[in-house]
Amino acid sequence: MSSKDGKDVKDTEDTEMKAEGTNVEDEMTENTDQTENTGKVESDQTDQPADQPADQPADATPEVSFSFTFDDDDESADLAALADTAGSNENGASEAGETSDTAGSDAESDSADEDAESGGETSAAATEANARRVNETMALAGDAMANGKHGDPNELRHSESKAESEVDKQVADRVLLKSYPNFSLNHATTTNRKSGRHVLDDTSMAFYAGELYAVRVLPDADDAEQRVTMMEVLGGFQAPTSGSAMAKSANLLELEVGELRGHRLGIVPQRFAVRGDLDAESNVLYAMNASGRTYLKPKPIAAREFLAKVGFGEATSGRKVRDLALVEQRRVAIARAISCESDTLILDEPTKGLSANDAKAILDLIVSIAHARDPKRAVIIVTSSDEVADRADKVYRLAD
Repeated sequence: MSSKDGKDVKDTEDTEMKAEGTNVEDEMTENTDQTENTGKVESDQTDQPADQPADQPADATPEVSFSFTFDDDDESADLAALADTAGSNENGASEAGETSDTAGSDAESDSADEDAESGGETSAAATEANARRVNETMALAGDAMANGKHGDPNELRHSESKAESEVDKQVADRVLLKSYPNFSLNHATTTNRKSGRHVLDDTSMAFYAGELYAVRVLPDADDAEQRVTMMEVLGGFQAPTSGSAMAKSANLLELEVGELRGHRLGIVPQRFAVRGDLDAESNVLYAMNASGRTYLKPKPIAAREFLAKVGFGEATSGRKVRDLALVEQRRVAIARAISCESDTLILDEPTKGLSANDAKAILDLIVSIAHARDPKRAVIIVTSSDEVADRADKVYRLAD
């Protein structure tokens, strides 16, 4: 064979092998397109013909190409079969995954249905059991009440504990409301330095708003020191040797004199309760000015209103108080004491020297002041009279 002929044969074989390679590439491209179409590639890529030219438009999806060197036709066929097997395996795996997911969803759905059915049955059973328990308890309680016997001890114990807690709460509320009385003596003891006598010996008293109290002392003929000492301690003129005297939550020793007697305490002593050289209105104005308080109304008008509250029946101005009857002087003294609008009123033998009718009139006045609602005061009478003490809501008696 000539060289030319040999060259022609070689060219022919190369041409055939290239053609065969091109066919293999086309087959693998088609398989690859089919596999990607199963997963993610859109449908327009699979519709392209297998023999599409290489110079396709730029906007088209590029095809996947493989470059191989083939020695013979058998290897080309094997590679093509291998590509087909890989594509089928991928499709099978995808289908298996979907089947597995579907089976898992079905299993979960079946389990949820079983749980729901079981929960519904349990809830219904529990409801029925509770209803049966309530009916049995009510039946037992009804039988016990009908027979006059005790019911279920647990139920009775629960009811008793609930009732006791309500009572304790009510008591606690009352204690809370009365935790700070208007005035109080806490273990107060006073000692006479000369004689060493304990006139007040560990004395404790509490005085609340809206109540009338009587502190029963010995008559002056028997023991004048007891009444005088009691008035001095209550009025803040003498501090206890031990213990304390309190105006609400404040110790009397911690308060200024003006604050104590001008705002906290209203005092009606036996002597010097009024100024005899002034008329009734001027007496009240004198106390109002000394208190340092401010009033919503002009002071002369307010003074006349205070006198009207105590039932003063004489002319409020122009007549000196020393020229008035003793009962009217007591009314003026009480009007002066309440003019500072204090929440504690202390009176020293307010009915002493009065006739029976006048004493009753003054006691009626004092009772009305103690039980008044606006403002509410604690009213304390220091007295040696049993008749006066009997009008009080509560009586404290000092030891001999």
